[in-house]
Amino acid sequence: MVVVGSFNPAIFHPEWFLRQGLIGDQDAKDAKIMVVSSEVTDVRLCGLRLLCISERLSLGTSNVSQTARLQDMLIQMCTLLPHTPITACGINPEAHYQVGSKAYWHKIGHTLAPKELVWSELVNQPGMRSLTIKAPREGGFPGEVNITVQPSAKFWPGIFVRSNYHYGLPPDSAHAGGAELLLKFLKAEWNPACEMARRVAKMIFDKIKPDDG
Repeated sequence: MVVVGSFNPAIFHPEWFLRQGLIGDQDAKDAKIMVVSSEVTDVRLCGLRLLCISERLSLGTSNVSQTARLQDMLIQMCTLLPHTPITACGINPEAHYQVGSKAYWHKIGHTLAPKELVWSELVNQPGMRSLTIKAPREGGFPGEVNITVQPSAKFWPGIFVRSNYHYGLPPDSAHAGGAELLLKFLKAEWNPACEMARRVAKMIFDKIKPDDG
C-alpha cells in the first residue's frame, strides 16, 4: 500500500505504535529499525515494512498471511491521524508463479505480447520484459487499475503479476477529510484489489495452456 500526501516520518518509531496500542511489547522489542529521522523512516515490525518520506508512505509485506494485519494497521493509522493531508493512494498486491517449463513460459510471453507483426523484423530474439495494462475503475472511488506481468525474479521459469488500484483523492479533500476518504477506500476496495493479481494469473493459466497440456 502506498499513500501520497504530507507526512512526518519521525513519528513512525516502533515506540509510537506501542503507545498507540497498535503493537504489543514483544512486537516493539522485535522491531528492526533501519532509520528513523525527520527525513526518512524505514522500520520492520510485525512482519510488515514501513517506509516513509515527507511526501510518501508505504506499508507492505512479503508474507501473504500478514495481509489482513497490513489492512488493519493502515486503518488504525488513518483513524489515529485524521488530519494528515493525503492526495492519492494505491493498493498494490503482487505475486510470483512458477511455470512448468521454459517452453510454456515463452508461450505465455508470446501470447501476451506477440512478436511476429513488428518486433521480429526489428531485432533478434525479442522477448517480453514487462507488460502493463491500464483500465479505468468506476464506482465510489473512481481511478484506474494498472496490471503488470513480467518474468519472475523468484521462480525460473515463472511469471510475476502486480495489480495497482490507484485512487486520486478529490483536490478539495487533501487538507480536510483525506484520511477519512482513505479509510473508506481501504475498507471498500481492499479485497477486490488483493484478489486482482490472483484473477489475472488464473486467467493467464486458464486461457494459455502448455502445448503438451
